[in-house]
Amino acid sequence: MIKRVVLNITPQTHVRSTQGDRIFFRIPRNKLNPSGLARLKRLEKYNDYKASLLTLAKKEKIRFPEQGLEINFYFPVTKSWTDFKKKNSHLKGHTLKPDLSNCLKALEDGLLKEDKMIFHYAGLSKRWVNQEHGYIEFIYHPPSIGSQDLLM
Repeated sequence: MIKRVVLNITPQTHVRSTQGDRIFFRIPRNKLNPSGLARLKRLEKYNDYKASLLTLAKKEKIRFPEQGLEINFYFPVTKSWTDFKKKNSHLKGHTLKPDLSNCLKALEDGLLKEDKMIFHYAGLSKRWVNQEHGYIEFIYHPPSIGSQDLLM
């Protein structure tokens, strides 16, 4: 049986952080230079996204099976686009930044401690939606390949 779960949160991209980024959280905001402040805000936004994502996922009881999970990222159309372009882009492929792999990394980073147990996704996509906010859709497909079959 196929099960569909939607998280009402606009997807974001993965933000690479290093040990050196910790310094931005120790320096008062008014003492940071503009680029340091921008980096701090980006890290804070990403951390807030992960926390919100985890809260929603717990509420919806999201789980990551070893195989058979399809994940679709839906991004809101750009506000500056014409109404014609917004209507024509609805549910069409999203070919701009952020890239699909970074969206998946951000999702896995927010919801999983380790992703080593996942060996197969049934599908991944990112699409436009003509709405104010985006969302993430999880579709659970029944397993089609047994773990034993892959060991041959």
